[in-house]
Amino acid sequence: MNDMNDLTISTVERQNVLNNKYAIANIQNNLGITGMLFEDEYRFTKKMVADFYEVDISTINRYLAEYEDELKHNGYVLCKGKHLKDLKLQFGHLINETSKTTQLGLFNFRAFLNIGMLDGVDYDEELKIDIANAMSNNALDFQEEA
Repeated sequence: MNDMNDLTISTVERQNVLNNKYAIANIQNNLGITGMLFEDEYRFTKKMVADFYEVDISTINRYLAEYEDELKHNGYVLCKGKHLKDLKLQFGHLINETSKTTQLGLFNFRAFLNIGMLDGVDYDEELKIDIANAMSNNALDFQEEA
């Protein structure tokens, strides 16, 4: 179960890690990734995610098309209306979107991490270690409960 390849193949394995709030907080803490604190949660634009994983935005768009339900379940949202207006007022200098933008895709940290677990994303070695540790701790938690 603790094989990193399991994450790219199995939605269940990804979800086991992503549902562990303690593991997610530790991974975020260890990586020092914060993003934009908006509505009590750190948020990331497609560009921020693409830059972190060193891929094109088109790759992120492809993952959004292919794994839309999973990413939405883990916190990807389309920000529009009043929420988008508030986001632009607070973070316009960071998001670099035109005033005519009517919606903007945002990832919370779970969805951000979810992208890194999908097949084909070559992510940071430190992140791999943190995820592997989270999976090991998750497995130990299940064993202790049994």
